[in-house]
Amino acid sequence: MESSLSKIPSLGLGTHKGKTPADLVKAAIVDYGYRLIDTASYYENEVEIGQGIKAAAEKVPREDVFVVSKVWNDEKDDVEGALRNSLRRLQLDYLDLYLVHWPIGVCVDESKWRYKQRPMHKVWADMEACVRKGLCKRIGVSNFHCQLLVDILSYAEIPPAANQIELHPYCVQRKLVQYCLLNDITPIAYGPLTAPGKEFSICALKDPVIIGLAEKYKRTAAQICLQWGLANGHVVIPHTKSLGRLKENMEAKEFSIEGEDMKKIDELDRTLRLYDPNTRGEFGGIPIFS
Repeated sequence: MESSLSKIPSLGLGTHKGKTPADLVKAAIVDYGYRLIDTASYYENEVEIGQGIKAAAEKVPREDVFVVSKVWNDEKDDVEGALRNSLRRLQLDYLDLYLVHWPIGVCVDESKWRYKQRPMHKVWADMEACVRKGLCKRIGVSNFHCQLLVDILSYAEIPPAANQIELHPYCVQRKLVQYCLLNDITPIAYGPLTAPGKEFSICALKDPVIIGLAEKYKRTAAQICLQWGLANGHVVIPHTKSLGRLKENMEAKEFSIEGEDMKKIDELDRTLRLYDPNTRGEFGGIPIFS
């Protein structure tokens, strides 16, 4: 059945590597009004995500839920095969959006990363073929900087519908966001709350400016960060495994932040990337953003 969603919903459920309970996905859709679910083959949670979407379909039809997944770095030699595997795990006939997860190709050789870069124009042609075959409605990219977008737009027959990038008050990326919006590429913000968990010590939710604005607007710090992103044209996909947080995050759409206060948040920018392979030592530590 044709999707009833003409554009990407502005706030969704982000997920990450590790299991995401199916009942949480169902609750997000049925009880809290989420219409965007983000996953990836790398996250190893597509089975549970699919179970949650299927369980929710008794109340909310599949065509009313915008589902995103991504082709991983070692799957680019067979994009269609990777997408079909994701669809099988998700128990779906199509995706609403399929993304190139990172602008890099790798393979694992004797438990070590080894670069295996396939030209992006060939990868993108395979992505476009997936649209033409009805396996996905839209295609896009993730972690692409402006130069990569300029290049892909020079040859794409089907331009990227979205660029999923790290966006939060400490990583504003204003010029990249502006370029995306000018070219009808939706900026999807992952990590919009920075990293409230234990993995990182830096968290915008603890910033005095954010806390002060939360008090002013009688909202939570998370809601301030999410509304700031929404007001800047981001689609935001906060990650949570808490039912209470599902409700809290969705309520970020219910208020607005004054212009002067938006500027205060903008000024918190540190150009801080929490998900940078170079600093995290991933993919051989390649400096993708340099």
